[in-house]
Parts: sequence; structure tokens; C-alpha cells
Amino acid sequence: MAVPESTRNGNCDKRLKIGVACVILVADFIQPWLIILMVEPHPSIGHSPAMNSADIQIVITESDRELFHSQGFIVKTRILSSSFIDALRARFPLLFAGRFDTGVYPDEWYWREELSLPDVTRHMANAWKADLTVARLVLSEEIARAAAAFTGWDGVRLGQDTLWWKPPQTKPIAFHQDTSFMNFLDPPQTITCWVTLDDTSSEAGTIQYAAGSHRWPLTELPKTFHAVEDYCAPMREAAKAAGVAPPDPIPIEIPAGSCAFHAGELWHGSGANVTSERMRRGIGIHLLPASARFSDRPGGYIYRRYQRTGSPELDESFFPMIWSKEGRRTDWIAGYLQDGVRRRRLPPLPDAER
Repeated sequence: MAVPESTRNGNCDKRLKIGVACVILVADFIQPWLIILMVEPHPSIGHSPAMNSADIQIVITESDRELFHSQGFIVKTRILSSSFIDALRARFPLLFAGRFDTGVYPDEWYWREELSLPDVTRHMANAWKADLTVARLVLSEEIARAAAAFTGWDGVRLGQDTLWWKPPQTKPIAFHQDTSFMNFLDPPQTITCWVTLDDTSSEAGTIQYAAGSHRWPLTELPKTFHAVEDYCAPMREAAKAAGVAPPDPIPIEIPAGSCAFHAGELWHGSGANVTSERMRRGIGIHLLPASARFSDRPGGYIYRRYQRTGSPELDESFFPMIWSKEGRRTDWIAGYLQDGVRRRRLPPLPDAER
């Protein structure tokens, strides 16, 4: 999940590109910096083909549900087609070079080419707003339907996405709980679908889970996140507070195009990529129940900006409904995946007004 990265990692991009002006807040652990940047819309807007039903296929069994509730996560292998894997991989260098389909920035963007340290994990949040190929994955009805099978929710809406790119010799990501980042919502519940675009291994810094830790109390946001040496320390501290022995982290070693669903309360993180030539690229899709609302609790340093004044409702312009038992999806999704424009579908006029 997204968390401020120190400006020592080179978030101050000094290059201005002619295009659509944008203002983003890059937060330092000590002090925020306001940076005005320019984004170059990618000339291939509309490049993303319509979603093929064979691109994402997930089958959930009763034993899958039982295992998810027992250990807090479940792995499903080879859910993406090879062509879709290739298409998603191709977007990563373009995204981190600031070439956005829609001309819109992601909500968070850590790592700048030629400016950021080379050994820091590259990270974005809500890239679906910037790239239509990523949006095809993140707004997938198939993934949301599978999430509902594990949670029992009547409807599923998008909270956010996160892109993770760990080139060789990049540093760890600290253990954390995803729901800590959404604790400004009621109910504070999430489920994450983590999709890998590369064959994963411990050596290349794959995601690691602390099985059963979804039963521990929810903690506050982590004080450190990127490039921490003892990345398991927050999990061990949480285990001590819960009065249990810390479990050995389980590395998720699966082929490209596979995924893992994990509960928002499950402790997870990833070690360094100590290899010399293996990439580890993945996308996290963080989902919410349809009933989620903004609470009166503080927090939401990024996503409170999308709260309408005087209303706790989550606006579907930013938190779209992806699946529901009644078959409802936010009406602008299909058109947006074609041309990057969110259009409301107006109800038909009464016969007398036609």
C-alpha cells in the first residue's frame, strides 16, 4: 500500500515536459514538499484493446475459501493470458517515465528515472487513472467477483491499485497490514489481489506472508516502509503485542500471471531482490465492500481529497463499483477502458420529453 517515501530517494523531478499541468504532493517523513510538474500525454491513447474474457480467468472452490479464512491468503496460479502479461509488462517503463495514456497522474509516484536511487523499489498508486492497460486489470469484474467469494460482500468497489517494480539489487519493503492504510473508512475492511507479472522467488524479493496474522489486532500506519533493513521487525512487534510467537514468513513463489488474494489484516512484506538480472513486477488491487463510507476518524492523507464536502459517501468517480450480486457496475467503466474518459450514462428521457 502507498506510504510516503523520503525525498532522499529522488522524488524531486526537475524535468518539465510540455503537456497537461499537474500538482502533486510528495510527502517526506519529516516535511512535505509541494512540487509542480508537467505530464506528457502518451500519443497512443486508446491503444488498449477491449477486454478479452480469456485474459483473466479465476476459479474459486470451497477449499480455497476455507484455506483463505484459515491462513489469511490463497494463491491462484496462471490467471492471466500470456498476451495480457506481456501488455502489462510493457506499460511499466512507460509509466515510470511519465508517459500516461490519459494525461492524468497516478495518485502517488515514487521513483524518477535518472533522479532516484537505483536500489529503491519503484512504486505507484492508482495507476489505473493514468494507464488503460493497467485499468483493464484493476477494474476487472472477474477479480472483484473472486474477492467477494472470499469476503462474502454483496458488492465490491475499488479502493486503489499499487504498482511494484523491484529491479535487481533493490531493497526490501517493510511488513505491514493493508487495512491500516484504509482505517479512515467504515467499515475498515479490505482484501487485496496481488498479481505477479514475473516468475517469483525469494531471491528476487517476492511477497511474503505471515500466515494466520490476519487474526491479530489492526495496528497504526508503519513508521517506515521503503528500503528498511529489518523488514520483518514490524510483524514481530505486532506478534508480541498479540501475545503470539511470530510465524516464519512464507515466500510466495509462483509463475508469472498468477495471483494471491490476502486479507487486509494479514501481515506481509518483501525482502530485497538480491539477484543480478531478475525483475519482480506486480500489481496490487485493493478492494473495499460496496458499503464502505468515510468515517469521522482522522487519516486518509491522499484519499480524503476525494471526499465530497458534508458527505461520507464514496464517489464512484474515484471508488467505482466493480461487481455486485445485482449485476451493477459503475456505468462509465466500459467507455473509460476504450478512450480514458469517464462519462456518466444518463437515464433515458420520458416519452413525453423526447
